[in-house]
Amino acid sequence: MNRMHDIPAERQIEILTARLERSERALRDAETALEKRMTELFRANQDLSLRETELARRLEVESALLLGALSTIQMATLYGERERGFSFSASAASLFGLPPGEEMTIDKVEAVLHPLDHRRIMRETSAFFGELEPGTTREYEHRIVRPVDGETRWLSWSIARKKGDDARPGHLLATVRDITEERANERSVRALQLRAERRVRELAKLQAELAAAKGTVEETLGARNRFISEMAHAIRTPLLALSGGLELLETEVREEGVKDLAVARDAAEQLGEVASRLIEEAAAEGNDLSAPFGGGALPPVPQSPAGIPAQPHVLVAEDTESNRYVIERLLHDLGCTVVLVENGAAAVEAVRREHFDLVVMDVMMPIMNGEQATQTIRGLTGPAARTPIIGVTAHSLQSERERLLSSGMTACLAKPVRKEALETAIRTALISGRDVRKNQARFDHDLFRRTFGDLPAAYRGRMRDAAKKDITKYAGEVLAAVDSGDEEAFSRAAHSLTGVSLNIGATGIVEELALYREGRPRDEASIDPFREAVAACLLEIDDLYDALVPYDQ
Repeated sequence: MNRMHDIPAERQIEILTARLERSERALRDAETALEKRMTELFRANQDLSLRETELARRLEVESALLLGALSTIQMATLYGERERGFSFSASAASLFGLPPGEEMTIDKVEAVLHPLDHRRIMRETSAFFGELEPGTTREYEHRIVRPVDGETRWLSWSIARKKGDDARPGHLLATVRDITEERANERSVRALQLRAERRVRELAKLQAELAAAKGTVEETLGARNRFISEMAHAIRTPLLALSGGLELLETEVREEGVKDLAVARDAAEQLGEVASRLIEEAAAEGNDLSAPFGGGALPPVPQSPAGIPAQPHVLVAEDTESNRYVIERLLHDLGCTVVLVENGAAAVEAVRREHFDLVVMDVMMPIMNGEQATQTIRGLTGPAARTPIIGVTAHSLQSERERLLSSGMTACLAKPVRKEALETAIRTALISGRDVRKNQARFDHDLFRRTFGDLPAAYRGRMRDAAKKDITKYAGEVLAAVDSGDEEAFSRAAHSLTGVSLNIGATGIVEELALYREGRPRDEASIDPFREAVAACLLEIDDLYDALVPYDQ
């Protein structure tokens, strides 16, 4: 580019004019930017001023809330420096009970100290300031007497000394609060605790006295029950021999002696009923207090054999000779083979050595009673532990029966034992091997009544006995066929059993047999419900017969 003096004057003027215009535009732009920046700074200053005002207002509100909270919870604060002295929060005056508007000072704190605490607090505060190193915090409790109303209040102090540094001199911080209500509450709680502890000791003493009284009562009841059991055994044992002997004589007495035998039998029955009432009424009181025998798991439930033996092999455990003779004769008449022993220990040894289809066990015997012998047999290994056991007891109470069943007996008979009851118990035990009174037998009562009512009176008893024997026989064949898996034998026995059962309205047997036959092909059925239905039916037949069938000579 040429130098400016080499350019014509007109051209120089144009160039300078352009430069001047650019400078003016730049200046205007700078002024505009500066004005805009000044406006932004002004607005920023306004916002900052507003924020400072809002912050100050919030601080005032929070300070007011804090002071209000301190006043509400009856709490105050203290701050102190060596050069500046001590200053209290506004709530301190009301806390210490000063008149409204009066300022709180250290001297006034000392003035309101309770006389009983004054010396101690002055001594401890002197030690705090004179002996303890900075950084230590101490707790104090003392009483004051408020000047405004003369009321005694308890205060709690927490005082900490902070060591000074370059940023801040050494200073003291303290909080004080009113704990009068807290102490009163603590005393109330402690008083309640003491009363509760005293009550617990009294209850423990009463429980010990009750336990001792209960022990005395149980001992007395135990002695009383033992006496009643012994008396029942002493009375019913000869009654068993008398009743059984009269039944055995029935087949041997000639026509001219039948009436005399009937009179003797009636007298024996009346004597038995009177003895039963006396024993049961004597045992009624306190019977519920008797604890059930034993504890823990029940003994194993005996399972029946697959079929019913033609001549059941029976063990009889009875310590009275006359009763052994009577029961042996009754069992022979029922088609059983019999082995006799005189006590429970001998019964256990016999079951351990030899197989029996059934055990008839007297309850009260020497050496080992029937209950103990039953438990021992149930504890044996192998098939012997599952042998059905029929207990014979002098008691006819339900609680006695339940106790004996819980010990492992299959069924219980009360003395004197009748032939019909013994026969039913044997059939039931051989069929089910368990207590079936808990299983409700299902009968068509109208059909049962018509079946026997349509027969001549002389044939009704025979029909009942025949039905029981047929049900026992065919049920045994069904069980044997199930055990052997013989389908043809099962069908024959099931058909015969269904016919006999329907004749007397024993619908429970028919229903359970049908359910078993329905599930049998799919291996979904159990034979146990059928077994229990048969046993329950056999137990129920005699009761239904007595209740529904008219008695005609």
